[in-house]
Amino acid sequence: MTERKSILLLGNYRPSLVMARKFNALGYKVVVGTHGCERLCQFSSCVSEMWDHSSLNEGASRLAEELNEYANQNPELYAIFPVSEEYVRIIAENEELFLNLPHIVTMKSDLVKRCLDKTFMLDLASANNVDTAEFACTRGMGEALKASRDRVGFPLIARPKDSTQRIDGNKAVCINDENEMVAFFRRNNLEHQTLLLQRKFLGKRHNVYFAAFDGKITRVLHAVIDRTDKADDTGLAVEGRTLEATGPIIEQTERLVGALNYSGIGCAQFLVNETTGASSFLEINPRIAGNHALPEHVGLDLAGFNLERVVNGKSDTKHIIGTSGLKYCWTTGDLMGAKVAFLKGEVGLTSLIRWIGRALLTSIRSDVHMVFSFRDPSPALHALWNFVPRLTRWRKPKISPGENTIYANDHRRPT
Repeated sequence: MTERKSILLLGNYRPSLVMARKFNALGYKVVVGTHGCERLCQFSSCVSEMWDHSSLNEGASRLAEELNEYANQNPELYAIFPVSEEYVRIIAENEELFLNLPHIVTMKSDLVKRCLDKTFMLDLASANNVDTAEFACTRGMGEALKASRDRVGFPLIARPKDSTQRIDGNKAVCINDENEMVAFFRRNNLEHQTLLLQRKFLGKRHNVYFAAFDGKITRVLHAVIDRTDKADDTGLAVEGRTLEATGPIIEQTERLVGALNYSGIGCAQFLVNETTGASSFLEINPRIAGNHALPEHVGLDLAGFNLERVVNGKSDTKHIIGTSGLKYCWTTGDLMGAKVAFLKGEVGLTSLIRWIGRALLTSIRSDVHMVFSFRDPSPALHALWNFVPRLTRWRKPKISPGENTIYANDHRRPT
């Protein structure tokens, strides 16, 4: 019996789960790397194997070495998908180390590097009549204070220039004045980290999921994020809806895709003021997006598009426009956001109960769920179980007399 072709997904989190279900249905054997921020794929009936490999902290050479070893031991390996940004970035920045592997399904390295260079993309937006709030790239508190006075102003949003990094667990932080900025730098020890500062723009986040070939968009879906897993709306989407794929945001995305001569898949992000219609470009993510279940549900088949483009060197130029009027949610992310906000003291008990109630109601009313599937329910059930408070999780370990009585996170029982 001929061994099934296998596809290796790098990054164990929710879009990998959606891709696993898709490729398993097409007859592929699906293997997923063990490292990831959500770690749900091992519970899926659509995943045949989990591949245990070293942390990316050990560097690109180690990852390439282990991938080559895995490929040699598994000749049925057909393609490798770097799903999360960490893998997309490290492969693009070290392309020469990964040349002898089976097909790596990503965009060309120079395109990936340009999209991940936030200041390059914001400059590109300005040059192509794509509106964006004032910004500056800074290093250290002195530069940040000068930039905020001279160009950016307050309030502003600060985020790491490298979007794989976090500041105290956050993708972005709002700073309202100079006193907050000084406290922010001291609290997080950021003197040696490069930050992108951008004037705060009030609006909802809009995502444009797309596939393109030679700078022309062929598949597109427009969605808005109504709520995130953070109380200040800077986090990950947990509730939203799809819109008509027409108008200024789509036109601006088309201009950027054309300027990049983009071939592949991506997700362009904007902030849009719902009252005035004004917008501010944020970024283009050159990869499968976190809410991949949404474009998959409406038939964009972005993973399949990219697989065909890379493996066979051709792209389907048929135009596909995603359905508008759909509601989507990520329930476990929503509940975990409520839990974290409560534990950090960001919301009180009443707000926590209200948040949980809205999350459950949204789950019932939504057309698309980011994790849950009736055909493959186990990952969502495990994710939900991780939300439930259990005393055994927080039980302190026994200690010997005289031992330090301060308990770090790594002393807690594993979840």
